[in-house]
Amino acid sequence: MVYINAHTHHIQQHTDEVFELINIILSKDDLMTARPCSAGIHPWYIEEDLTDQMAQLAQIARSPHVLAIGECGLDKKTETNWELQALAFAQQIDLAKDLNKPLIVHCVRAFDEVIALLHERTPAVPVLFHGFNKHPNLGQSLLRKGYYLSLGTAVLSGRLDDLIKEIPLHRVLLETDQQKTEIFEIYAYFCRTRKIPMDRLQAQLMDNFRTVFNYSAVK
Repeated sequence: MVYINAHTHHIQQHTDEVFELINIILSKDDLMTARPCSAGIHPWYIEEDLTDQMAQLAQIARSPHVLAIGECGLDKKTETNWELQALAFAQQIDLAKDLNKPLIVHCVRAFDEVIALLHERTPAVPVLFHGFNKHPNLGQSLLRKGYYLSLGTAVLSGRLDDLIKEIPLHRVLLETDQQKTEIFEIYAYFCRTRKIPMDRLQAQLMDNFRTVFNYSAVK
């Protein structure tokens, strides 16, 4: 049974033990990959000609090895025009809905606005908030709305212990994002904090990944 890394920007070399979903950011990353991946327009890399950028994403996203749209979302710390961010996010919500693929959300200091747009566009696909590292109360609020949370290296600081102890196991995934931390370390910390055996967590997260990403090839 493998460790699922649900969101990463770094390809590791131990694929017998780890299944990684590499994230492709349009206008930043090399788009040529035959590996399972997610693809999206990150709020830091939105082009002024959003029409052409979205057309490129729509073409790429139809490939069967693109399992999800994103990461995409809203970020109040970037200098990207806010209206352009909102437009790009809304269009990617619609694309995920049209292609029936899950949505991976990037959110920085904009949870109210992200939730409002999701409510407005009502995507009937799984929505995964990646790299969640906020207060457990916010996490529980997102879970009640039907969303999934992906936890990353922030768990190693101990700040998310309360959330780890409470989160429904069928609504969580783990990731490394930009960090080069081994995904095993995040699994191990989660197991110690939740007081569950590793094989149970591996089995549950594999099932979660298959459910969210509609991908059964991972063993």
